[in-house]
Amino acid sequence: MNHLFIRTAIASALMIGAQGAAADQPAEDYVEGQHYRGGSQVCYGGDLFKAQWWATAEQRPAEALTVQNTWDSPWVLEEMGVCDGSGGDSGDSSNTGDSDDNADNGDSGNNNDSDSSGSDSGNSGSTGGSGSTGSSDVATYQSGQSYRKGSEVCYAGDVFLAQWWANGNDLPSDALIAQNTWDSPWILKEADGCADGGNNDNDDDDDTDDNNDGDSGTTPISLSVSTSQSQLTGGGTVQLSASASGGDNTLSYSWAQLSPSSPVASIDSVTSASTSVTLPATTYDVSYVFSLIVSDGDTTEEAQITVQNFAVDIGDDDDSTDNDNSGGAVNAAISASANSVGCSGSITLDGSESTGGSGMSYIWSQTGGPSIKLSNYVGSSTQAVLPEVYSNVTYTFQLTATDSSAASDVAEVSINQTGCASASGHVMGLSELEGEESARTTDSLLQEVKQTVETRDNTLVEAVQPGRNANPENVQRVESIISEDTWNYLFPLRADEYTYTNFLRAVAKFPAFCGEYTDGRDSDAICRKALAVMFAHFGQETGAHAAAWDEPEWRQGLYWIREIGWTEETSGGYGACESSSSWAADVWPCAINADGGYKSYFGRGAKQLSWNYNYGPFSQAMYGDIYTLLENPELVADTWLNLASAIFFFVYPQPPKPSMLHVVDGTWEPNSVDQANNLTSGFGVTTNIVNGAIECSKGSEDSRSQNRIDYYQSFTEYLGVDIPADEELGCANMGQFETGGAASLNIYWDKDWGWSADNPNNESFACQLVNYQTAYSALNEGDYAKCVEGNFDMTIDYQN
Repeated sequence: MNHLFIRTAIASALMIGAQGAAADQPAEDYVEGQHYRGGSQVCYGGDLFKAQWWATAEQRPAEALTVQNTWDSPWVLEEMGVCDGSGGDSGDSSNTGDSDDNADNGDSGNNNDSDSSGSDSGNSGSTGGSGSTGSSDVATYQSGQSYRKGSEVCYAGDVFLAQWWANGNDLPSDALIAQNTWDSPWILKEADGCADGGNNDNDDDDDTDDNNDGDSGTTPISLSVSTSQSQLTGGGTVQLSASASGGDNTLSYSWAQLSPSSPVASIDSVTSASTSVTLPATTYDVSYVFSLIVSDGDTTEEAQITVQNFAVDIGDDDDSTDNDNSGGAVNAAISASANSVGCSGSITLDGSESTGGSGMSYIWSQTGGPSIKLSNYVGSSTQAVLPEVYSNVTYTFQLTATDSSAASDVAEVSINQTGCASASGHVMGLSELEGEESARTTDSLLQEVKQTVETRDNTLVEAVQPGRNANPENVQRVESIISEDTWNYLFPLRADEYTYTNFLRAVAKFPAFCGEYTDGRDSDAICRKALAVMFAHFGQETGAHAAAWDEPEWRQGLYWIREIGWTEETSGGYGACESSSSWAADVWPCAINADGGYKSYFGRGAKQLSWNYNYGPFSQAMYGDIYTLLENPELVADTWLNLASAIFFFVYPQPPKPSMLHVVDGTWEPNSVDQANNLTSGFGVTTNIVNGAIECSKGSEDSRSQNRIDYYQSFTEYLGVDIPADEELGCANMGQFETGGAASLNIYWDKDWGWSADNPNNESFACQLVNYQTAYSALNEGDYAKCVEGNFDMTIDYQN
């Protein structure tokens, strides 16, 4: 079993003390409760530590000794034993019992930073005097006994903690001589933390009054566990068996699944010596760890065993088969009333046969064929009315089924329709239109942008779970930088809907975000900076902005999920819904609310996405269907779309504005037009992209822009991102983006008013790229054909 190092709860409990620095030591003593900037050096426990980036008061140097990766803590151990020992664990040799020495600060002459004897003899005279209240409630270490992860014991007057399973021959004193924290299952938690002096089972003395031995008169429990099958594929049942002896009373048994938290195996009898365990079928590999605790009422013993459940191979030849993030907990299924129709007809799509946990929800979308509108986009079933078509066509529809645990699965169905309608106007083959689209989008910058905004199929996105080995490469990169603990730390006040799983799924949707650069650019460094930039804007857009709260403002982001003052029942807000007032009303039609009014497209999610003409394109990018979110805008708040909307905005350009990703990764290089407006690479220009017309070009920094700067500086320090000395952080002296700048790019299709002698009425039957927004985007494959169809009297032949 691969042992996992403990980082948060354990590290936060490690002993801290603050004393003045000795004149001959290399750095000041660590001060409890103080923040440290990146590069700071401190003495702690006799050792020299360095802050890699911003370290908060809660992040203590001792964390560096217990983390699995160097990026899991802002602190790294620079050199052992070079300080005088007064920093951190209070090496006060006089043990005068000063009244201001707290319970975690009561050493009596031994700081444990270089003692290799394992007996801590310097503490033998300490009985928890006035300088230490001790930890008398911690059990005394028992020689030969095994301890489970998280166990605390008293040994030679000190408190030790098990990082993982500790066998009977693993002595706590090994932690004092181990070169690395992973060389011993034990770590020193609190020196002199045991008021009664603890126990040293290596003592050769004949003390008769040492009643802390803890094992006199007891019979140790001997325990081993086995499994009928250590590996299986596709789920199944295994038998777990225990062999236990010893103890002074009748033995009791308690089985439990230690990991993972999901999917959950079914343990038949948790209180029997042997039990059967049923593992669900999965489409990704899962390692289950089961624990058995045996007790005689006084003494306990634990053993663990691992069973590997390998993925089901369903025979497809690409990674889209890996689509069940819940280990089989949810399986989406679509039953169609018919898989083919004639000239016209209606099809009922039923997802009620999908299986999963409680609280199942359903989202429908159309992913292929001529665009139609379904009867509804949420609910277990929907209906598609298929109008007459000129040529045979195939429609594809997708169902996402999710249960209350966020386990999810995606199913897709194809419906064939026979063409029968007469052609209306000029007939053009789909292949001809696709060829024209390709020929008109060869611009190198446009190709770069198209790669940046590329999205993954939701089959792969919904499969993402924290720690899953088959997660996409960019998701794994983000996981290496932002663990779930880090997510919880950075956004402690976030709305419940902003889950870590939703964050990872949002990342998964966009392969270019924190993706791999193959041209020599540092992918990890770009990812860290992109996260710092995006998180800083989260703070301004969705932060609580409560200066008096305990959490600093830079960690108050994602507090709001819906715009203040709005509810899903409120009608008539943020919608260009009347055709008489806006062409957007026809292109991205507003849905009708329960009260008969138009649904409101107010701010939702981390970007506070607003207006129907933004919900429609976002829905197209996420589902291939504009109606899914126009009909159900609440999904932008309630699902992983709440964070995907922010990444969507991060990677999409708004010509002549570049995308924020292209600013961060250096793709955008300001030209003379940009430079004339003082637009330079750096954080400040991302604020200009987000809200330049309101916050920038004022001569002095707008308070909102200053907030963003402050948050950015905090996030960069925390994430270990260097801010170059010449990086422009503000936008007070920047002008606005103008046509002719480096990011000026025509990304929309509109009617080509040109002339062609070969076509009816000499019309072009073509579209051209323009720099103003239309209903058709060159970033969406297939929009060129829609543009031609929408602007000319013509019919598409889908078979040619």
